[in-house]
Amino acid sequence: MSLSPTVIIRESLGPRVAAGLREAIVMGDLPAGERLIEADLAERYGVSRGPVRDAFRILQAEGLVESRRQGVVVTGIGPDDINELYSLRGTLEALAVRLVMKGGDRNSLARLEETVEAMERAAEAKDPEAFGLADIDFHNEICALSGHRRLTDVWQQYKEIMMTLLRLTVFLHQNLDANAVKHRELFDLIKAGDPVAAEAELANHLEGSRQRMVTVWETALDRRRTNS
Repeated sequence: MSLSPTVIIRESLGPRVAAGLREAIVMGDLPAGERLIEADLAERYGVSRGPVRDAFRILQAEGLVESRRQGVVVTGIGPDDINELYSLRGTLEALAVRLVMKGGDRNSLARLEETVEAMERAAEAKDPEAFGLADIDFHNEICALSGHRRLTDVWQQYKEIMMTLLRLTVFLHQNLDANAVKHRELFDLIKAGDPVAAEAELANHLEGSRQRMVTVWETALDRRRTNS
């Protein structure tokens, strides 16, 4: 069955609107309790109401908004949510790393190394945007290489919110050179097949990212209080 151009365009616009709203929610620009108006958002993003409704469904599945009697309302994100997301991410990636080293697809690490090399180039160029994209690719690739379909399904369900957190920490609180070195060390441990050391390095890496994200959230909260 082929999709009409209208359907294809709408399907691509919904996630784009969701991405903009997601970042605004995570950064606190759309605080908890704020009502989201379809018409206003459609005008803001230059789309019809259909993609806005699609975006609402995406964000509701991620727990960032909820549908109430008065309409769609931001539930927001706080330290507890950040901790939950990072603990989930740590569990998924640790399992993925174990599976890759156990033989899930350990012989296909070339693509994973390419993402590390891309981070190293971005760090040298002082380019946080390129670094963030390569960082996201690195963690996506680990899950893909696991060969575990259901793990990948769960990762896909929460990937966008987790990657939004990752991107914000790269842009706002990150030493690109040090982070590139950490990713290279993790890759080398995966390639060497050292599960204990690799999982320890991954846990350390994610804990640092979690702490940076909490700092980002607290900074945004202080900014809102100052401006209120």
